Amino acid sequence: MSVRKQFDPELYARADRDAKAAMLRWLKTLEQPPTTINTTEKKGFDIICKTTVEKLQLYEVEIKYIWEGEWPDHWKEVRIPHRKKRLLNAWQNQCPESEFVFVVFRNDCKKAWKIDANILLTCEVKEVANRNVTQGELFYHIPVKQAELIDIP
Repeated sequence: MSVRKQFDPELYARADRDAKAAMLRWLKTLEQPPTTINTTEKKGFDIICKTTVEKLQLYEVEIKYIWEGEWPDHWKEVRIPHRKKRLLNAWQNQCPESEFVFVVFRNDCKKAWKIDANILLTCEVKEVANRNVTQGELFYHIPVKQAELIDIP
């Protein structure tokens, strides 16, 4: 089992609130916004939407607080914690026909990387030491060329 960052309920509550609010603002700007949006916390997907054709759209959102200003050129990849694998498994086993997207917001929630979950199924998983886990934690390493940088209203 890999080492993970210790859960901080206060940081989680703030990040969850801010990321979901930013995501809702972005969803409203879509050419065909979802017909229903569910953000109820239940230890699953952060946001579950239905479209006009009753197709599910699943979103997992997070904030990368270290990201300030423009995305640094030397950051060649977006990293998503490997612990999100449980969501990939739930998606594949329970609703594989749904669209599943990871959205990683900048610290001010004005920009974000939008990443199709299918990319995580084939990307490299590596251990990374960081300020929270000095021994290293497992992350999916998604090349930025496989992600879409979006502006958030």
